[in-house]
Amino acid sequence: MSDLRDVTDDLRSEAEELDRTVVDLDADGWATPTAVPGWTVGHQIAHLAALYRLIGLAASDPVAFTALTTQPRFDLEARLRASLSGYLLEPPGALFPRWHTERENTAAVLAALPPDRTVPWLGGPLEASALAGAAMTELFRHDQDIADALGLSRKRTDRVRHAIEFGLLPDSARYRPTGWTPPGPGLHVFLTAPSGALWDHGPTESPQKIVGAAEDFCLLVTGHGAQAVDLLASGPEARRWLADAQGRSAETP
Repeated sequence: MSDLRDVTDDLRSEAEELDRTVVDLDADGWATPTAVPGWTVGHQIAHLAALYRLIGLAASDPVAFTALTTQPRFDLEARLRASLSGYLLEPPGALFPRWHTERENTAAVLAALPPDRTVPWLGGPLEASALAGAAMTELFRHDQDIADALGLSRKRTDRVRHAIEFGLLPDSARYRPTGWTPPGPGLHVFLTAPSGALWDHGPTESPQKIVGAAEDFCLLVTGHGAQAVDLLASGPEARRWLADAQGRSAETP
């Protein structure tokens, strides 16, 4: 993963982009339906705020986080859905500052960790930079849902690399409940970043290749595979993997 400070700085910058999208929404804007059945823009922001609160707890108080998440029948999504009511009971004018507070607190806690610190998380311990990458991945996922619902086009930057790096971790599927399957060790992923930089992962000599735009690979990682059209696969294993990833949607919160 990237340097922890780099990830947390970019996490703040990307969150500010989302802030600019929702800060001036009226009540109808917050009530706009998104691709997740039954979820509005407000639900998306509330879910992000609740998730960031949990990430902040893992980073700031590992003992409390472990005690919470090892309770019998603990279920992340059930807990996050239950947490939504506390955020959604407030008017939209109050939801935005609560989201802003949660994400600022989480970014600050992550940035203050020693670079080599390991943090507990749901699928097992993560390096602090990887947990920050997970936070960035979820931010991209919900931001894309909101942009799609509001009819906005996102111009991504090289900050997408944090979600991509997290998604390429061999065990990343353990830490996310969205059905993501990382490319196998035999696949070579070669991507062109928004800046024009070239990023690659996996064995360069492999005949199994995924090639294309980094923004589109970020869409795959965040469950928006149907929108990831600027990717090509060569080799039967790569073609099977890409078809499966493109078939996944963001309907799971």
